[in-house]
Amino acid sequence: MKPDIGIVIHGPEVIDSGGARHVLDVLQEHYTVTAMLGGTMGRTAVLDAGLEDEIDISRRMALSDTIDLLSWTDAVILLSRGKSLDSGIAFGRIAVSRAKKIPVIQIECQMRNGAIIPWNGATEWAEAIARIMSLPIRTPPPAQNVRLVYTADGLMHRRIHNAMPGETIRINGIVVGTAVSRDVEIVVDGFRVVAITGTRIKEHGIEKLGKVDLKSALVRTGSIRRTQHEARVGRVGAKEKSGDLQVVLIDHDAESTFELSEGADIAVTVGDDTTAIAGDILYRLGIPVVGITDMDLDDVLPDTNILPGSAVLRVKPGYDDVVGTLVRDRLFGGTGQTVAQSVESVREQVVEIAEARLVEVVLY
Repeated sequence: MKPDIGIVIHGPEVIDSGGARHVLDVLQEHYTVTAMLGGTMGRTAVLDAGLEDEIDISRRMALSDTIDLLSWTDAVILLSRGKSLDSGIAFGRIAVSRAKKIPVIQIECQMRNGAIIPWNGATEWAEAIARIMSLPIRTPPPAQNVRLVYTADGLMHRRIHNAMPGETIRINGIVVGTAVSRDVEIVVDGFRVVAITGTRIKEHGIEKLGKVDLKSALVRTGSIRRTQHEARVGRVGAKEKSGDLQVVLIDHDAESTFELSEGADIAVTVGDDTTAIAGDILYRLGIPVVGITDMDLDDVLPDTNILPGSAVLRVKPGYDDVVGTLVRDRLFGGTGQTVAQSVESVREQVVEIAEARLVEVVLY
């Protein structure tokens, strides 16, 4: 009987590059494999690659929780592709430290210098997998959560590694600035971000972020999907039905799109990046959107798609949140769900609510 191994796949890059497909094919010859996606944004990549029958994307879980969930197997593999080998190892150090203290073998799928990294004493397994994959072993530092520095003035500092000038800085999914140097550090006073060195701050993002636990916060830099890919469109005709259509509201929470849109026929999205990201995800699911934007796009996801039949409203600068709140109150009755007869009827109601704040409507 083949040993059981669990594979936790992180991020779209390792899927788009073909690394996940290659690793699954090779390891399935030697082991019984259970593969799950850790994190959120790799789901669209799994759908685009046609791997949803081999990689479980049914649950939205933190990476460390996914590792814990697969701890029943004989070995757990963390499959990733960072900006560089060093950044991939730095990522693994934090991810493994947040999970149960079990042996984890990280496969970092770089184009030319990939490696096998053993965590928590997984040396024997790492050696076996290194032979199978024909990759070198890289000895890492001990697994360790993010490092915080406390200064005499009572401020808390967290350094962000591998940021590049021009990349967006996101905390818990909210864009809070753009890096202007490689030296980026988040400074917090009483759970409030008061500075981000090496960054052009986006004040509106800091306001939306509110209180933040710097130790557990998810901090990301750059595009949420850096690699080339071909989107797989959902069944557009699936929504051509009579009767009430289920409408959901996605308000500055693009990373919850899969969960919020379950059972939905139409989605109203609030925010430029939310509309871009959620619209791109819903393109795969065959769900049209009515977006509310004010042209304050941070380009965290270039090369996006939006389903035909969708509409995007552009309102005056700074008013997407205002219109979004009015839409929640008037169209959704203060909730996140309602019913409608068509995309057109939803669009007309949102246009009416926007009133003089509306600049233009773009139809797809």
